[in-house]
Formats: sequence, structure tokens, C-alpha cells
Amino acid sequence: MMANPVMGPADTETFVGCRVLEADSSECQVITSKFYNDWVKGECPKVDFILNIFCPGVLTEMWEDRRASLANKHSPTAVEQHYHGTIISCDIITSEDLCQCSDCGICGICRNGFQKSRIGSNITFKRFGHGFYLAPHSSKCHDYTQGIHTHRAMLLCDVLPGKKHVVQMNQTHFVAPPQGYDSVYGQPGSALNYPEIVIYDEASILPRYVIVYQKDGIMKIAK
Repeated sequence: MMANPVMGPADTETFVGCRVLEADSSECQVITSKFYNDWVKGECPKVDFILNIFCPGVLTEMWEDRRASLANKHSPTAVEQHYHGTIISCDIITSEDLCQCSDCGICGICRNGFQKSRIGSNITFKRFGHGFYLAPHSSKCHDYTQGIHTHRAMLLCDVLPGKKHVVQMNQTHFVAPPQGYDSVYGQPGSALNYPEIVIYDEASILPRYVIVYQKDGIMKIAK
């Protein structure tokens, strides 16, 4: 697949773009291998292509400010990579680019970041309350995707978890982590089969890649 010719690093407050990673590039191979290795349940699908996202400068600045703020509280401040599953409603397979559709979760997050006003747009049950849900396993996030035709997509994000509050039981009333913590980590146990992390601060997540893969795209998203 050809790389999008209009893409490049974000150099203004509002610019957003992407580029298709060359399949034989080391970056593409690393992300693809990670996706496969992190698929721990069911048959692993084939990655079709990967978009490297250049977020608007304002989102990157917010993320860096949040990183600096956490560094003042916790040193060092870890950056983790986690997946996020949502809806894709555009024909990204053909365009290999981000759309402008307000209903497209993947492209909307890449353009506008994670927004609290969008929480619960597609998922009614929130195990750990009103936050942004991500996971270290691509297979878990697949349950929360919905695509088109024979494809789906998910985001791979840079995440600033800060100090994690570890829980095993549902805490649906949470609107923020408990005092002294920066995120909630759902540990497998009585309520969860696979781990997940919940972030309550929009600035703590930065989308880096869109992974487009072949998997029954038309099936409904989990509720």
C-alpha cells in the first residue's frame, strides 16, 4: 500500500494527519508483532495495514504537560502502550486516511483526542465508572470494535497511568480514581478475565497508531 502523500509531523495547533507504515519497515513489523503477541483469546486476525497518527499540536502539548505534572508526583513517570477499541464507520480500507465523520470513533479520537463528552457513546456498561477504557491485550479490545465489510480497526495509544489503583471488583460509581491515584487498573479475578486500565484524564492518552485488521467487521460492538 502507498503512503498518504499529504502526511507529516504535526507542526501547528490544529494539524492532524497520518501515514501508512510500509509493511517491510521495522516500525510496522514491531507494531504488527505486538498486536499478534497481545492477542490471547480466539483466532488472531491478519493485520492489513497500520496508520501512524500525527495528532494536533494542542493534544501533544496537553499530553506533555500531563507527563510533566505526573513526573512531579511520581518519579520516574512511566509511559505505557495500550489498545482502545471503538467504532469505525468510514471506508478506511480504501482511503487509508482519516475521515471527518462525527460518528467514526477511530477517526474522531485521532482528530480530537479522547473526550469526556463521548464516554458511553457506544458502551452502556462501565465497570469502573466514567472513564476511558484501554487494555494491554488486543484481543480484549477487539470485543469493543465495530467495523465495515470484513475489517475492523483499533487504536494503539501512549498512556500515562501514573499511580494505579488496583481493583478486582466492579466500581461503577467511579468518576475519578481514588485520592492519591491517577488511574484504575482492573486486575483479573472475580469480575474480569483479562486486565484493563481506566484513565479519567483526557490528557493522559495520546493515539499513536490505527491498526486495521481483517475480522468480521459488521458484527455488533459489545455492550
